[in-house]
Amino acid sequence: MLRLLENKVPQTGNNAKPWYKQFWPWLLMAGPIFVVIASVSMFFVAKFSMTDLVTDDYYKDGKHIDIQLHRDEEASKRRIQAQVLISPDMNAAKVFVSGDFDRKQPLKLLLMHPARKVDDQTVTLKAVSPEGAAKAEYDAVFKPLPNANHWYVRLEDGTGVWRVENKWLVSQGNAVSLTPPDKLFNGAASSAK
Repeated sequence: MLRLLENKVPQTGNNAKPWYKQFWPWLLMAGPIFVVIASVSMFFVAKFSMTDLVTDDYYKDGKHIDIQLHRDEEASKRRIQAQVLISPDMNAAKVFVSGDFDRKQPLKLLLMHPARKVDDQTVTLKAVSPEGAAKAEYDAVFKPLPNANHWYVRLEDGTGVWRVENKWLVSQGNAVSLTPPDKLFNGAASSAK
């Protein structure tokens, strides 16, 4: 009978498992370990996929806003309008420009990605229309545009006197009309009367 009691008495000391062989400590440590790994991986994702949406120098940008408004007003006074037809491959465009501008000055077409500055492109246009045509015609060739829901398209003269721009919604086709802002255009029309 004494032997039966010895077998039923729980063993302590030498037969107990060490903590690292137990299930519960590992289960309790799994949550914090997972959070540390996820935090480190998110840090590297954020570091290597930064966007340029926030500027570092607000004062400098504020001064440029006033300069840009003068360029919009000048385009409105000159009644400059443009039509940009982008190829289906999104690597070339035809640009038709009307209004009072110096056709001998080079024109630049800017294609600006809404979030990634690295995808922005500036192209100097090549004139293809004969002199005396009602609308000046230009060709533009650029690197294929990456996929985006929309782009900002701007046309400006090489000297920085005027500009016209608009938002291009890719889903609505490959044609973009560039005009000065409506407020400026209406104001110039009423002052011309």
